[in-house]
Amino acid sequence: MEISLAEYAGFCSGVKRAFNIAETSLAEVGIWYSLGPLVHNDLVINFFENKGLLKIEKLADINRFNETNEKNGIIIRSHGVSPDIINSANELGLAIKDATCPLVKRVHDIVVELDNDNYDIVIFGDANHPEVQGILGWCKNKATVIENVEGAKSHAKRKKIGLVSQTTKDEAEFYKVAQSLLPKAKELRVFNTICIATRQRQEAARKLAKEVDLMLVIGDKKSSNTTTLYNECVNTGVKTFLIQTASNIEDRWFEGVSKVGITAGASTPDWIIKEVFDRMTGYDGNQNEETTSQLANNEESFAKLEAEMAETESPSRGDIIKGTVIQVLDDEVMVDVGGKSEGIIPLRELSVNDINSCKEVVSVGDEIEVLVLKWDSDGTILLSKKKVDTNRALDKLEEDFNQGSLINGTIIDVVKGGLLVDVGVVAFLPASHVDVGYVKNLEDYKDKNFDFKIIEFNRNKRRGSQIVVSRKELVEEEKAQLKEEFWQNIEEGQTRQGKVKRIVDYGAFIDLGGYEGLLHVSELDHRRINHPSDVLAEGEDIEVYILAIDREQERVSLSRKALLKSPWENFIENNHEEDIITGTVVRIAPFGAFVELLPGVDGLIHISQLANFHVEKPEDVVSIGEEISIKIISLDLEEKKVGLSLKQVAEDVTENEVQEYLDNQE
Repeated sequence: MEISLAEYAGFCSGVKRAFNIAETSLAEVGIWYSLGPLVHNDLVINFFENKGLLKIEKLADINRFNETNEKNGIIIRSHGVSPDIINSANELGLAIKDATCPLVKRVHDIVVELDNDNYDIVIFGDANHPEVQGILGWCKNKATVIENVEGAKSHAKRKKIGLVSQTTKDEAEFYKVAQSLLPKAKELRVFNTICIATRQRQEAARKLAKEVDLMLVIGDKKSSNTTTLYNECVNTGVKTFLIQTASNIEDRWFEGVSKVGITAGASTPDWIIKEVFDRMTGYDGNQNEETTSQLANNEESFAKLEAEMAETESPSRGDIIKGTVIQVLDDEVMVDVGGKSEGIIPLRELSVNDINSCKEVVSVGDEIEVLVLKWDSDGTILLSKKKVDTNRALDKLEEDFNQGSLINGTIIDVVKGGLLVDVGVVAFLPASHVDVGYVKNLEDYKDKNFDFKIIEFNRNKRRGSQIVVSRKELVEEEKAQLKEEFWQNIEEGQTRQGKVKRIVDYGAFIDLGGYEGLLHVSELDHRRINHPSDVLAEGEDIEVYILAIDREQERVSLSRKALLKSPWENFIENNHEEDIITGTVVRIAPFGAFVELLPGVDGLIHISQLANFHVEKPEDVVSIGEEISIKIISLDLEEKKVGLSLKQVAEDVTENEVQEYLDNQE
């Protein structure tokens, strides 16, 4: 007879955690109580009762102190309890060990949030199940428990509904309940809180049931996840029996059966599974024709089971293992690492980078590699993803260092003496290796991505940076190549795009891509510029004209002025004879006054055009700095001269006033 064990069977991580907490607690001084069954399996309960764990139904049954006047304590069962019970235990002065499954705690957190946000809470589960009773306590009993799809269909309509599930329910049924609640609310929030171990057991059991002639489901009938497993197998059509121990097996079940599958609920201990397997390997499917080959097959199956169970043994410190993320909080991540264990990654051990929340890095369902750091006293494994990522990155970086390969990284922070670079791990970039020459502001490089060369690698270094990188040499090589290309292509009369690199009193140095040319202050504009910073800013992109090239001295003279229209061109483009414009008196001569019309363009008001009366001296009519309105009376394009009249403006005003007066007469 061929016997197969489902891939996932036996203790889940939550039950294993409760088991370890109970074992550890019973080794301590004092008497320990369990409020209700620790887990839903009588064999486990009996195991701990024999070790001294006392099961009670209410806190009042607990003696607070023992004969040695040591404080007694209570172990919160894996199904969890309401906060009122925890508060009461604290008020009684009891020591408390919380063995609540972390996934059940997640449901508690969700219903608290939903209650605070005024959602009508619906719990898909068994109303009398202790896990559901505990969940109800965390939302002040303001929730409706729905046990099936029919209950969802008859649920009253609400504005906002939040749906959670007992962790051991059937997932397919949960989604049907969610579907039925859709028309019942304007807003429906659905949280799939079914334990991943429950889903894995159901999927593995269904898969195995389709490959065998008979299924044995091992577990306590009071266990919700065990009965769900049983129903899943029955629904495949295969003959299925629910047993609690090997003694429940009946030989008649196996008549004509050649393949048997075995699975077990999440609260079923390993020793029971082994007892059942022992019983099965000793059973002959055809007692009248027992053969050596059948015995060999049974031995092989037993060896296979032993190997499968060995694979689920708890990992040791220093092991690198794979796991699946089953819960993500801001400060920690819970990981299912298979078998009987669960692990916690604290925020500090999740990423090589500084992060504010674990949610920035991983999501539920992600498969990750982690390093086992240590076991906590409650059975939880402390894990590190950061150390695995660091070691993997260091392996690759060491290879790059030995081969002289370039690496890519992002600058993440400015520190004393340089920059920190994310290259898979955090490397140090000295300020002197950031660029060629002195870097004025290191902040300009933050969050930028570059290629680097590793100039120092020391994996075992405990103080300072294990990896030191540089981009100075790369920048030098790049600039040398750009410089060569620049001198091959540059010609006088070209217009080039450049960036203002540095501003000095006598001009500005413009980066033309491979070479810096000088833009003298006299070539900035047609008008006089007091200082280059009046018209330019460092980092600004500008167009420049190549005035002159000295290849021997490697000098390039630039002009901005050559690309700008002259003040005279701007003036004649926008002004015409007979236009009245404004200007500022800038100089007075015996024959008239000069008026600035634009920076760089002056016009003359002849003394005869200053007023409609005889003018002895121009300063009798105008003064330097005075802003006046004047009429353009002539434009000499060749000589670039403008003739102006103040008198005609006054005459025009008088004429207009007379005309307005006449127009207003009857």
